[in-house]
Amino acid sequence: MIQTVEKIFREYFPIPEERKKTILLVEDEAIIALSETQRLKKNGFRVISAYTAEEAVQIATNDYTIDLVLMDIDLGREEDGTDAAVRILKTRDIPIVFLSSHTEPEIVEKTEKITSYGYVVKNSGETVLIASIKMAFKLYESHLRLKRSEESLKENQELLKATLRSIGDGVISTDELGNITDMNYVAESLTGWSRTDAIGEPIERVFKIVNAKTKRRMRNSVDVLTPREKIMGLENQALLISKSGSEHRVAESSAPIRSEKGYTAGSVLVFRDISKEYSLLENIKESETRFKTVANAAPVMIWVSGLDKKCNWFNQTWLNFTGRSMEQELGDGWAEGVHPNDLAECIQIYSSHFDEREAFSMTYRLKNKNGDWRWIQDNGLPITNESGIFTGFIGSCVDITEAKEALETLAKDLHEREYLYTELQHRVKNSMNMISSIVEIEASRSSNTKLENTLENLVNRIHSVGNLYEMLSTSNNSHSVRLDRYIQKITENLLNAFKEKTKEISLQLDLNDLEIDVKSAIPLGLILNELVTNIFKYAFPKKQEGKISIRLFKEESWVNLVVSDNGVPFPKGFRTDYSPGLGLQLVNMLVDQLKGKIQWKLNGEKEVSIRFCNKEQHSDQFSFVRS
Repeated sequence: MIQTVEKIFREYFPIPEERKKTILLVEDEAIIALSETQRLKKNGFRVISAYTAEEAVQIATNDYTIDLVLMDIDLGREEDGTDAAVRILKTRDIPIVFLSSHTEPEIVEKTEKITSYGYVVKNSGETVLIASIKMAFKLYESHLRLKRSEESLKENQELLKATLRSIGDGVISTDELGNITDMNYVAESLTGWSRTDAIGEPIERVFKIVNAKTKRRMRNSVDVLTPREKIMGLENQALLISKSGSEHRVAESSAPIRSEKGYTAGSVLVFRDISKEYSLLENIKESETRFKTVANAAPVMIWVSGLDKKCNWFNQTWLNFTGRSMEQELGDGWAEGVHPNDLAECIQIYSSHFDEREAFSMTYRLKNKNGDWRWIQDNGLPITNESGIFTGFIGSCVDITEAKEALETLAKDLHEREYLYTELQHRVKNSMNMISSIVEIEASRSSNTKLENTLENLVNRIHSVGNLYEMLSTSNNSHSVRLDRYIQKITENLLNAFKEKTKEISLQLDLNDLEIDVKSAIPLGLILNELVTNIFKYAFPKKQEGKISIRLFKEESWVNLVVSDNGVPFPKGFRTDYSPGLGLQLVNMLVDQLKGKIQWKLNGEKEVSIRFCNKEQHSDQFSFVRS
């Protein structure tokens, strides 16, 4: 099976044979040409023949399958083989071996000036001829490798020159003795030396650096005695003195140039002008010094952390508070002073806000130098540089122990006051219930109908006020009450009080949500109590069917309370501004107390409309709430 597959594969996909070398044989004698052709073919070469110089040139310059030219010198015409070889080599690079019977030195010397791939004397034998051809091929292959290497070297040199021209740093190369072999344009600009003048000069003469503070001469980083890589950055004090005397703050680095065998063949020096960077660094240092001076004088504790979340600085106020050194607090050392019960939450808040780059505020206990636990308010903010890049966090801390204790004491006092207030409301409610009960007992025992009605009205008024205190006692708000709910309470009590008369009467409530202060709620409750009580008593005699409607709504900046019924009309001579009874007088007085307005509709379905509390004039009196 394997042989069958292999056979099929070779049949359809034949492996190409190695291409035979093609030789152009230039010989004007046909018999000699035939003899030489047979010899060459016998040794595996493909042969193309030419009989004249012109024919040889035409074939060699157009047929690029030809690998070698075997050229006779005497071609019996105006041009000989050497002339044809020169013309061919002008067009293409190809190995040419001369085959001739001439042995004169001048002839041989002439061919050597044209090409150096070989000269074979005719009748030297087949072995010599084939060996010479093979040697020519090897020489040509070496020639091609050398040519490619030279071209590659030239490309690399051009690339290196382009790189040196475009690079923003100064570059100087030296030999093993420290003499300059090359330099780029930036190096020329900084040193003040031209490339032509600098080549061959000692590096110390061209690249002259001194200490910026002492002005003493410094040895550059190219050390011929110790050829190792060296780097001098912003922190060094190297000052380059140019040929004209100008000064440049520089950072430099050097590296040895080694041969293939590892020997030091020279060095390369790279340097750049860091005057602006150095000035910026000095400004940053000055700014940091100024910040630390101000921070150390601040009455609050200040800390700073970097991108690794580790604290890298604390002001003197912090150190004085904790009684620890800077070294002890750096990194995570500060956490040793945090109360064990607060540490986990403290770290969690700090880490989460650090990751989100968000400001935070937290409280925890920190041990002071006396060993006491003090409550600390710690506020942290992210730090960004001028480019808006996040660089860390800064925090300020204050001791809030006394303030916290004062707040706790105040909270305790407020709690006690709230308790007393609630208890007082409860007692007031109970007292009013007791008073109303006593009045009800007296009313039930009285045989005087007028007195009984008066006492019943008094009970309803007491219940109206009592309902308010009941709502306050069950609410968390001691300053205001929901008016809609208060009205519901009052009407429920009145329905219960007049249950014998209200079985055939329907009560309709349309109440908007409204919150009002307690001071205003009491007169409003009494007003509603008087109006609804009078309706129950007089509007539906003999258990007549009817309807009572109470509406509460907002109209611009006014609150409207509308009470209406479809009972019997008001009696003849009824006056809204005067009544011998207490009820109507009480309504008018309470409306005046609220600085409100009252309107009476006497015809048809009776209606009393009360408007009160202009919001712009009494903004502290009520507010609307949304359900």
